[in-house]
Amino acid sequence: MTIDRVEVIPIRLPNRIPLKLATGVLEHQDNVIVRLWAGRLAGLGETQPLEGFQGCTESQATIVPLIRERLAPVLIGRSPFEVERIVRDMEAAIAGSPYAKAAVVDALYDLNAKAYGVPLHQLLGGLYRDRIPVVWTIGIQDRRRMADEARWALGRGFRLVKVKIGSAHAAEDIENVAAVRDAVGPEVGLRVDANGVFGFDQALALLRDLSPFKLELVEQPLGLGDLDGMARLIELAGVPIMPDESLHSPESALELVRRRAASIFGMKLAKHGGIYAAQRIAAIAQAASLPIYPGGQPGTSVGSATAAHFYAATWNASLGGDFHVGPAGWLADDIVKRPLVVKDGYAFVPDGVGIGVEVDETRLARYTVGL
Repeated sequence: MTIDRVEVIPIRLPNRIPLKLATGVLEHQDNVIVRLWAGRLAGLGETQPLEGFQGCTESQATIVPLIRERLAPVLIGRSPFEVERIVRDMEAAIAGSPYAKAAVVDALYDLNAKAYGVPLHQLLGGLYRDRIPVVWTIGIQDRRRMADEARWALGRGFRLVKVKIGSAHAAEDIENVAAVRDAVGPEVGLRVDANGVFGFDQALALLRDLSPFKLELVEQPLGLGDLDGMARLIELAGVPIMPDESLHSPESALELVRRRAASIFGMKLAKHGGIYAAQRIAAIAQAASLPIYPGGQPGTSVGSATAAHFYAATWNASLGGDFHVGPAGWLADDIVKRPLVVKDGYAFVPDGVGIGVEVDETRLARYTVGL
């Protein structure tokens, strides 16, 4: 069996409502779907670049030609089972570009699982868990609306809530977190995410002010390169610190461990370059006795199902994470026939071979854009 065609499909999906972060506003998602064809079998992968966010320097406009012109020639005529060689050859063809490689690598894994006729998780170590606890993320807005959204999430079964922080004034962040905590009560897990906008002194003061609200973790409070500051916050703030933007590769994972700059690893397949590198990051976390936050960027059920299989087979992915999948998350629609099920606060690992979802060609065509 050999790969005979590489299909690269840029899509734009609108958000249900704009989401305000400390670093900007997300109104839609420009993702890329890849299909690797081997005869009648097709492996599916998705990448979700957020140019300018989370240290991402890639975009749909750069990813599509890079895959078509630089990575596709590496794949054509190759056995999809040569994962190690293919990954190495893609590295030789183009350095970096993890978001572009993620769609290709994940499609490769899906194709292999379909060739064997098994669910993807069976190629990744087996099903350690059949569902992933899901966090509902609330963007920065009026605190009353944030409290209303938190109550809405609670009504849908979510027991974990993440609040975006990084308002113009620290007092606003404190009021927002207080309003959400009051809305959900003391038993719901509450996290905050600063997307790296604070300096050390500002972050430490704010986290001390937020301590009465019993935060489970703080995501990326400092800039992605400030690992010394992250390590000091772990010592002084009294709350687990989770890098997101600072964790992007196995090398960065090693540096975070060496500098003691992480209490938790915040993972997302796209920023790591897909399953291959993510497995190595998970192994580093395991060796360092660090739990994994099973995250994902806003996307369709293609990328989210892939992530669900990966985290279901990764035993130390033990926390609840972000699954902003299709209309069950931030997006207004999806591109598959049977979307990934998010119910009662959990994302359920799909049944079936490969990643377990099938593209709805009509919906895919509706959201495909020209590049």
